[in-house]
Amino acid sequence: MQTGNIHINEAVFNSQLSFRPLVEALKKNITEGNPGMKKLYGKVVKDVEAHPELLNPITDLSLLEPHSELIEELLSAVFPPTTRNFLYGVSLPFKFITVYTSPLFKSILLKPGTNEINVPDNKTGAQLSEEKLQFAYGMILQKYLGYNSPDNTRSVHPFTDPVTGVTKYMELRIDARFIDVRPAGEMPKMPDSIMCQRTNRLKTITELMQEIPLDQFVFEGISVIRVNDVTELEVVSLMKNRLLDLNMNPGSSSYQQLEEYIQSLIGIKDVKIGITPFFKVNGHYIYSEIHNSNSLLFKHFYTNSDKDEVSDCCKMLFRDNDQPVLFEELNDTVMAEVDYLEYYYAQGGRSIIVCPVKQHNELLGILEIVSEKPGTLKPAHITKLEPVIPLFVLALEKGAENLNNKIDRVIKDKFTAVQPSVEWKFTEVALNYIVNQQQHEDARIERISFPEVYPLYGAIDIRNSSTERSHSIQLDLIEQLEMAQRVLRKAHLEMPFPLLQEIEFKLDKYIASASDVLLSEEEITIHEFMQNQVVSIFNHLRSTLPALKNDIEHYFAALDPQLNMIYHHRKEYENSIARINDTLARMIDKEQVSAQKVYPHYFERYVTDGVEFNIYMGQSIAPRKKFDELYLRNMKMWQLTVLAKAARVTHKLEAELSHPLKTTQLILSHSIPLSISFRTEERKFDVDGAYNIRYEIIKKRIDKVRIKDTNERLTQPGKIAIVYSQAKDAGEYMEYIEFLQNQKLIKPGPVEKLELEELQGVIGLKALRVDVNFDTEQKQENKVELSNITSRQLIGK
Repeated sequence: MQTGNIHINEAVFNSQLSFRPLVEALKKNITEGNPGMKKLYGKVVKDVEAHPELLNPITDLSLLEPHSELIEELLSAVFPPTTRNFLYGVSLPFKFITVYTSPLFKSILLKPGTNEINVPDNKTGAQLSEEKLQFAYGMILQKYLGYNSPDNTRSVHPFTDPVTGVTKYMELRIDARFIDVRPAGEMPKMPDSIMCQRTNRLKTITELMQEIPLDQFVFEGISVIRVNDVTELEVVSLMKNRLLDLNMNPGSSSYQQLEEYIQSLIGIKDVKIGITPFFKVNGHYIYSEIHNSNSLLFKHFYTNSDKDEVSDCCKMLFRDNDQPVLFEELNDTVMAEVDYLEYYYAQGGRSIIVCPVKQHNELLGILEIVSEKPGTLKPAHITKLEPVIPLFVLALEKGAENLNNKIDRVIKDKFTAVQPSVEWKFTEVALNYIVNQQQHEDARIERISFPEVYPLYGAIDIRNSSTERSHSIQLDLIEQLEMAQRVLRKAHLEMPFPLLQEIEFKLDKYIASASDVLLSEEEITIHEFMQNQVVSIFNHLRSTLPALKNDIEHYFAALDPQLNMIYHHRKEYENSIARINDTLARMIDKEQVSAQKVYPHYFERYVTDGVEFNIYMGQSIAPRKKFDELYLRNMKMWQLTVLAKAARVTHKLEAELSHPLKTTQLILSHSIPLSISFRTEERKFDVDGAYNIRYEIIKKRIDKVRIKDTNERLTQPGKIAIVYSQAKDAGEYMEYIEFLQNQKLIKPGPVEKLELEELQGVIGLKALRVDVNFDTEQKQENKVELSNITSRQLIGK
């Protein structure tokens, strides 16, 4: 039954006090042969029956005074003597007028000098009114319509402790087993059903009140009331939702409620609580004002480095300890032992409990309980806090997960998949965007840039890939044209036909043009001719000349089912390209794993006809690790080593490829730092500034650059070319070359020093060129690890 938030005056209940239902219940238990019941309550039942005024409805409560001892003896069947210090009482049915209470009930719950229960507030009163209505109608429906209704109710209500001022939660249980309901006069007409025929649901209390007026029934007997302190259980239940809400809406009223719940749990009014989360998103610890607003510890810190430092202190404190730490009284000795306690002291804290919130041995955050009075917090309070610690674990886990998902959505929406080395920056910008969105609807995403970074560029290109591709297309076209030519000649012998002669003439012409330099327009023309005219005539010949059927079906079977063209040489070429690219990509990615461990850097790799990669490294990319030129030299050595290894890998692959291909290796040296920023539209990093853009221009034009005053291209198979513009870059790379010659990756001998032709907008470029060592008789391939490179080789001689 639904109550519909009805508030009803107690006067509507025809309540009559009577001990008859209780006596009848005891007599029934005695009659059913319970010898213990007879021994305990047989005499009191007889004594009560000797006073009929106690069995009949009692309207004048003063009649109870002469029989107070007998009534107390009778009620011992309901309230054993050992429960004297509990909260319990007896009242008129469905009214707040008591006739018997325990001393504790009287002192706490009755209005002073009366026998009336003091209902705490309007909300509790309204809730009790609804419960009484539902309970009363449940008794009527059970007795007269067979409706199954419970004979007791349970509800929980807040109660302010008059001594401590702390909110407690009291469970109210009302037992109605000793209440009988009967008509006040003539039995009123009852409805056929308590189900609403229109909606097929139980009728509401409002509907029942219209059909069954409550004032036409009398409730006779006693209500047995029991009250229990369930503060701990109720606080745990209430905190579950509030903690989750706290992480969704930091700084909301939920935080104040949470503080009140903790006060209720430990029984102390004037304590403050703080929640300091250590949120880790995409592997990086993050801090923001909005998510740290409930932290007492972080109120003193403004920079991430300071918060990192105090976070490390907390992690050290709880590294081997999962239990809360009590600082019963803050003093100079205690504060000297734990660095960050002075910040609590500065806020007025004099007694503190710090609870670690850990999951899988990782510190998710800390719960702070602070009192301004020394010695207030005791070990017993830690015991009371233990049941709620798992809730904080769940809440911080959920909060971190929600924040992680939000940041990932912003990154995917505004940026793209990003590398771990710069993910911290994207996470920081995404977090700021989320925070700003909550404060300003028109929040804009910050520009992501990294100033003063050193660029490194490397390219492994498949030599003459365009020419090789065109050649494979020519071979496929010629093969298909010749197959069609053979079928046409055989058809001409079977059936001389002028149209066949025309088709054969075109085939001869296209074979001649495909055997020379094939232009893209000619390729399209030949393709359309084969797909239309040749297919049409072959389909006709297949049905009219049975002798040609097998030849024509053989022709069609040789075609690729998707392209309807011969796809033999092109497939070999594309498979070879894919094999080289996949092998190089896997090798470079594997080498990158160890390179990132030396110093974090941004790395991007592109696969086209070969593989090229960009590297950017500098202090702005890894602000938490001090940058040194040693790392840059190390990366240049890595770059040269990888290209030498790549050349050896592709050389080895040549024998396994269906279409043999060779690779060239190229490095662009640029020792001047530049700035890069993320272009949201293109979702990639680009260099900033007019001078820096020159670097990008050079990158795009050097792949086909020629040696000055010659027709020879700089990049050649089996060689590594290093393009530079400053003499010091050449000297640096000469040291690396000498080392790799010693390691047998580069052939010994003099290094080619070359001047390059002028490019559009670029002059003065020079290059070093070396031969990669392909010595196949070498028993053990040398592996050059970054860790094997000595400081002397890196820094110079």
